[in-house]
Amino acid sequence: MYLFAGVIASILMAAFFAASETAMLFANKARLHQLADAGNARAEAALKLALERERLHSALLLVENFFLVLAVVLSTVIALHLFGGTLAATAVTAVVMSIVVVLFAKLAPKGLTARDPDRLALIVSYPMLFVMKLVSPVSRMVAAAADLFSGPAATRGLSCTAVVTEEDIKAMINLGEEEGALKEEEKELLHKVFEFGDTLASEAMRPRTEIVSIPAAAVIKDVLALVSEFGFSRYPVIEQTVDTVIGILYVKDILIAMSSGDVKRDDPIQPFIRQAYFIPENKKVSELLAEMQRDKFQIAIVIDEFGGTAGLVTLEDLIEEIVGSIHDELESVDRDVEVVDEKNVMVSGQAEIDEVNELLDVHIHTKDFNTIGGFVFGLFGRMPRVGEQLRYKDLKFEILELDGRKIDKIKITKL
Repeated sequence: MYLFAGVIASILMAAFFAASETAMLFANKARLHQLADAGNARAEAALKLALERERLHSALLLVENFFLVLAVVLSTVIALHLFGGTLAATAVTAVVMSIVVVLFAKLAPKGLTARDPDRLALIVSYPMLFVMKLVSPVSRMVAAAADLFSGPAATRGLSCTAVVTEEDIKAMINLGEEEGALKEEEKELLHKVFEFGDTLASEAMRPRTEIVSIPAAAVIKDVLALVSEFGFSRYPVIEQTVDTVIGILYVKDILIAMSSGDVKRDDPIQPFIRQAYFIPENKKVSELLAEMQRDKFQIAIVIDEFGGTAGLVTLEDLIEEIVGSIHDELESVDRDVEVVDEKNVMVSGQAEIDEVNELLDVHIHTKDFNTIGGFVFGLFGRMPRVGEQLRYKDLKFEILELDGRKIDKIKITKL
């Protein structure tokens, strides 16, 4: 009778520690921080355990396995008393205890705890602190012994540190949107945050063909004319061509000087030229954003491998990589994509390939181009003419408009 009670008690204790570890692993840390800030002592204890989860894992692993081994030993003793020392009795005991341990000491407690880990984390925080301190000397001895065979790095690799990959988080975001916890716009925003870290300056920049610059020999009235025509607040200053950028002109500097009467419309712009910030094409925009915040600049010139100007990136361009296009009251809003029907769309040559893929549910893959105009130009292998058509897999491209040597508008038909 006592042996049966010992087996049940051992399994229950193992289940308790398995549930406790699950609770500590999956508890909402932000929620615990809120409770701790409000003065909840149990939440503070739970956070302390979360910070020392490697020690906690080692301690719980020892205690949990102790009770599991104890349960198996006691059940074996019971089987020997009931059936004698036969091989069949030993085999049956092994099978039964394996099922009992997996179901009642592993799956059941972890599954039940996963429904509300925060609540159990608060309940068990004090007992877990006590257990961790109690068995800490033993767990350290075990870790030291493991180091002799596998080395410290391997031991650390066996810790309970949760390895959550970017793909795991993206899957959770998609699941949240499917279950209604996130809106479609929120899901897209979160995905763009992950993509932002991998985006290069060459993908976010405005190409050199779209750069509006001003010659170094210009005067104030030339700047005012540019502002009237284009509405930008900053302009690269060049000596001869766009490949010879010598600085950046901030329109506000000139306006401040004009308001105080320090300059006239025919005065040169040289005193107002600021130092330009140059970056390579392969610079990550996440790093560039950090540099913009640190060094307090809002425009960078992108240089190609040959030293020429590939384009420019502004702070607004970086923000648009996350939140999408931003248009102020001076900008005209040109639609990149116009849906004709479910199989036909008209797109700007500057539309991103990813946008076309998503819109038409197709798979255009290329590492050489970012825009659909560049991709189609590459397919032709020459400058196409208006009205020319070309097939690519299950798509047909038709050139609708050209802007000089740039494809301005394309009709895409899904065949």
